[in-house]
This record gives sequence, structure tokens and C-alpha cells, in this order.
Amino acid sequence: MIYCLAWQRTAHGEGGRIPAVLFRQQPLLREQYFADRNCKGFRSGFPSSIFLSLSLFSFLRGLVNGLEVQRAYTPITPVNAEGYFEVLIKCYEDGLMSQYVKSWKEGDSVCWRGPFGGFPYSANQYGELLMLASGTGLAPMLPILQYITENEDDETFVTLVGCFRNFENIYMKPLLQEQSRFWNIRAFYVLSQEHSLENLPWSFQKNTHLGRINEDVIKSMVNTCRRQPYVLICGSVTFSEEMERSLKAIGLKEDSYFIF
Repeated sequence: MIYCLAWQRTAHGEGGRIPAVLFRQQPLLREQYFADRNCKGFRSGFPSSIFLSLSLFSFLRGLVNGLEVQRAYTPITPVNAEGYFEVLIKCYEDGLMSQYVKSWKEGDSVCWRGPFGGFPYSANQYGELLMLASGTGLAPMLPILQYITENEDDETFVTLVGCFRNFENIYMKPLLQEQSRFWNIRAFYVLSQEHSLENLPWSFQKNTHLGRINEDVIKSMVNTCRRQPYVLICGSVTFSEEMERSLKAIGLKEDSYFIF
């Protein structure tokens, strides 16, 4: 058991912050693969009195060889999900938390502390969102995407740029394709280790760039936005720093982007 800062649904369905409460271990309900066998999706139980807001993150606590480790993860679950949340976890061969995660079995109890943070968003707050995501940095973008497409009154345009090593490493492909069918959603991919567009399905060839994302690619994405974009960035520290430098180089100000 650990203590957490939680959110509770009010009578009007809105969120209210409540005092720190005892947050019990939650059951692991399901495990599945979202790309390669090193990236897994996990569904965990969640008290019905606590709900998710956009791009909140929670800390996972584990014990490995007597050492306590904690890592932050952002649920990929839609904000209207009740009783569960899902996270996307990349496992590394020598990672301490990865060793703990690889030992999980359905029915195990896992310990979470949170949720915390979140991206403040309301319908039509921005003309267009430009999402720059690397690897599992895709996670906080997904609830925002679904929040927009599930609201018929939200006419925000979204341009998602997902950066991965190759086509096989693109996470959540079915969901991304589904979201891209909406009139206001576009998805582009930057694949750093893919050698030929001909190796990709035809539906991905026209919206994929081979190589690394750089200032020229970002400038092109900004220029193709249909409205003045507000930029969301999520990835490694190095990725986020590079994206921020590129955005500043092409003239965007600090109040026009958000780094998770």
C-alpha cells in the first residue's frame, strides 16, 4: 500500500482533487503486445471513485533484488474509462523496472501512486494541435486524440508525427489508423531505420518520412498545419530538447508548445 493524490468524480461528472488517500495495490487484468515483444500494454484495475484526466501520469513501484524502483507512466486509456486504466511499457534487457514488469502475470497486484499532472485542455481551445512523439512518448497523445474525436463539438485539427525506428516498431497502429479516418486528424511517421517506403503498406507510404526528424521536417509539418498550431512534445530528454531547439529556430515562442 502507498499514499497517493487522487481524483474523484463529482455529481456533475467533473473532476475534483481530494486529499491524499490510501491507495491499495491494483490487480493486473490483462497483458498484450502493441508492437515488438519488448513493448507491452497492461490493463490494471482502478477504484471507481478515481478517474483519469488528460495525460495524467502515475508512478509504478516495484522491488528488484531488494531494491525499490519507481517509474512514471502515462495511461493511454480514454478519459471516460471507468474501473481500469492501461499503460504502454517499453522493456529493456538490463532495466531494473523491466525485470519487474517481465515477471508480471495476470492476476498479480501492482502498486501505483497517482495520478498527477495532466495537460489542461478544453474543446476548441486551440485551432490545431501538432503532436511530436517519439516511441512510447506516443502515450499521452492518445487520450487527447480520442477526447477530441469523441466530442462532436470539438473541431480542433490534429497533426500527429510519430517517430519510430521502423514500421514494425510503430505502436498502436490500428488505433492510429482508426483515428486518422476522422476529418480533422492526420498522422505522419518518421522512421529512422527503415530503408525503403516500398516495404511499407501503401496506406503508410504517402505519410512516412525516412530518416531522423530534424528542423526541416518540423518546419514542413508546421507549414502544412491548417491553423496556427500549438505543439505537444513527448519522448526522451534528448528528443524533447531537440524538438524544442528546432521549434525555436523556426520562430515558435515558448508559449506555443508544451513538453510532457
